[in-house]
Amino acid sequence: MDTADHLLRLFRYDIWANEQILLSLQDHLGFEGSDRAVKYFAHITGSQQMWFARINGESVDEIKIWPDYGLADALQHLKTLNQQWKQLINSNKESLGRTISYTNSKGTPYETPLSDILTHVIIHGQHHRAQIAKLLRNAKVAPPATDFIFFSRSN
Repeated sequence: MDTADHLLRLFRYDIWANEQILLSLQDHLGFEGSDRAVKYFAHITGSQQMWFARINGESVDEIKIWPDYGLADALQHLKTLNQQWKQLINSNKESLGRTISYTNSKGTPYETPLSDILTHVIIHGQHHRAQIAKLLRNAKVAPPATDFIFFSRSN
């Protein structure tokens, strides 16, 4: 499997895992910590919007890294972004190692290979899904299994 195919698979995993978390949150809204869980879920969206804009050299001034999205809006944005990520990967199959220049939220300039940014997007989402899972567990709700291996076994 080449890098592009691997990244495409990871982004298929990412939207699957986000859908699993969304379903669990929808079924259990109102638990202690649910507001924080929804904020984490919306943050996954905001951070993907930020990274997509950075990669494309677009302004990030209007993007909120912690947007005030409800679950349905966040998932719809994530589905749209997922299609955009797939298009980006497919159109850059031969240049996934190219350097992306951007400025972080503190104004510090960086240069990072595109493939590393794409990998970061996936890992960052998993980090926040794990935070949501912990909030669910703390509320005595069994979180969905979103580890990659569960996706792999079903796909």
